[in-house]
Amino acid sequence: MIKLLLLSCGTNACYHCAKTLKEKFEKDFYIIGADINEIYLTPTCNYLDAFYKVPYSSSPNYYEIILEICKKEKIDYILPSFDSDQKLFYPENEDLIKLNVKSLAVNLETLKIYDNKEKMNSFLNSNGILTPKIFSQDEIENNKDYFVKPKNGVGSIGAKIETGFNIRNIKNAQDLLIQEICLEPEYTVECFNFNGIIRTITRERIASKAGVCTKTKIFNHPKLEKIVSDFAKKVKCPHCFNLQFMKNSNNEFVITDVNLRLAGGMSLSTAAGWDEISALAKIMLDKEEDEIFETLPEKIQPQYVVRAYTDIVTKIEKPIVAFDFDGTLLDSRKRHSVLLNDILKEYDINVDLSDLIEFKRNNKNNVDYLISKKINENLAKEIQSKWIDKIESEKYLELDILYPETIEILEKYSSEFDLILVTARNNELGLQNQIDKFDLRKYFKEIYVVNSGKNTIEDKAEVLNKKNVVEFIGDTLSDKKAAEIAKIEFKHFNDGFHSKTILED
Repeated sequence: MIKLLLLSCGTNACYHCAKTLKEKFEKDFYIIGADINEIYLTPTCNYLDAFYKVPYSSSPNYYEIILEICKKEKIDYILPSFDSDQKLFYPENEDLIKLNVKSLAVNLETLKIYDNKEKMNSFLNSNGILTPKIFSQDEIENNKDYFVKPKNGVGSIGAKIETGFNIRNIKNAQDLLIQEICLEPEYTVECFNFNGIIRTITRERIASKAGVCTKTKIFNHPKLEKIVSDFAKKVKCPHCFNLQFMKNSNNEFVITDVNLRLAGGMSLSTAAGWDEISALAKIMLDKEEDEIFETLPEKIQPQYVVRAYTDIVTKIEKPIVAFDFDGTLLDSRKRHSVLLNDILKEYDINVDLSDLIEFKRNNKNNVDYLISKKINENLAKEIQSKWIDKIESEKYLELDILYPETIEILEKYSSEFDLILVTARNNELGLQNQIDKFDLRKYFKEIYVVNSGKNTIEDKAEVLNKKNVVEFIGDTLSDKKAAEIAKIEFKHFNDGFHSKTILED
């Protein structure tokens, strides 16, 4: 199976890509999605095999996070949706090469001119390919209209018509491209490139919403196809790209935008019988050239296509049940005893600790226990201080095991409820390592760690309230009090650190 990572997987293009691959190549592709949104706010989720919520691509740690996903999932191909991702994960990226990840993005040479719209326009003009006329701020007239768009924009975001007067008063106007207003209709030419062979289909934009075409005429346009052919001879293009065209004031076709990525309206072309995702899949599957192009006919009968929006159920909310960890799912009794015994040895004190856990189940602590063993109170407190310092150290955490029934309980509850973990630890990394060690992360929607101290009860109660938990399963009196503050049901795990008798008193 080929493992494909879709970046910014919530886009229209990624939704269409994942849907096509799962419907037509289900046995061939394992699809991993990454997006800034929660999975249930990502329409692509129903076609994903795995998902990662990630920060914005502008975040300092974004790059390393994506590389870690590639490494962990053993990704074969990475497909960026946005230009910002293409600039990070291009085919020549040495970090990807080391991980044996092939990028479907723009190559490094092309990125040098694809860096922003102004550079691309300059390159095209120098190679005899027309673009809309560009004006400097000194050239614009106050009462004349111009088309402006961000030099580093995405799609139609920020693109609008403004008067010269308004442009002069726009903050950071130097970041805008000021162009002549071109004549409708607007055309998007979807292009597919393999081994230097270019196939195209033209969409005449009849109507659009949020910058994405919703009503279109699909046909072959020889003049535009010729310009695309000339463009592809000058620019090294990825497999999937699209160019947008309008006519200038001289009634000449000009390229109004270059998008070296999947088109947001590509599903419209697929409806008309032009399926570039299937062709892309066959490249990844190493198929022969004839088979790759069989879903991309050279000629297509002119036809009209409209986009009908659909509603997708991405998640059905279940009631939320919260679990405590230590003493409820995790059996840490040995850790408590071994550590106390090690500290006592440092003081050359020999105590039979076989009754320690049962003693503590009656809401007693180590100091109470040591005093009962005829140890001076001050010394007992000193020993307890050392015990607290070391109880969450890795050496002693290694002694923990799961209760025999833990997995069975989690399987049972997760079939009916969404589960969260709410536990007190000061060493959060140690906790996270244990969760992974015992393969428990898959059971929990979220994991909340509060500090172990005087505010533990209130902090747990706050989480229970915030997440609308209906039941809290724990083993201690503090767990019960947290549930009482949150006014929810509490279920006691009787093999933990407090006996049922203590909780009923």
